[in-house]
Amino acid sequence: MRVSTGLRILLSVCWVISVLVITCKLAFAYDQKALINLAKSTIRAEVENKKPPKAQQHYPARPVFVTISTANRILGCRGSLESRTDSLESEVILAARSAARHDPRYPPINAADIAKIEVTITVIDALITINSVDALRPEDGLVLRSGSKIGVVLPWEGKDPKTRLKWAYKKAGVDFGSPCTLQLMKAERFKG
Repeated sequence: MRVSTGLRILLSVCWVISVLVITCKLAFAYDQKALINLAKSTIRAEVENKKPPKAQQHYPARPVFVTISTANRILGCRGSLESRTDSLESEVILAARSAARHDPRYPPINAADIAKIEVTITVIDALITINSVDALRPEDGLVLRSGSKIGVVLPWEGKDPKTRLKWAYKKAGVDFGSPCTLQLMKAERFKG
């Protein structure tokens, strides 16, 4: 069977693109277990009023949220929609410290909580402007911006898009139906 030159070129280009995509994914893959351990060490240091661990800078900075829970009960969750430091590890440390003792919605974590905590890290890949939440899936997060106020619903927080929209309005502290900009959050979420 004879393949045309155009088809050969197209197949070659597709192969190169697939190699680049795989290479990029591998280049930005990170050690999830190490990041969870870093977050837990940071939380422990924060509760014990010690210096946080030093960040071993292996990965480029990405926006991160750290959620601390025990027995399916949230103890703290903090993070940012933009990178604030020079590495992913530093972002995890910053978010973990804040979630441990500085989330105004929850009491600070104490030493008794440390042994029972589970940490979830959400690493944001992209924020995509949307006009409606109708196509929002549970694995997507939602960001609502109204003026200077922001409401964030992380991936897997609820399933129903309309309910998640109500939560985003509530988290932003604005009346439901107020003018806003919506963004779909693509992120990787892992826990340990």
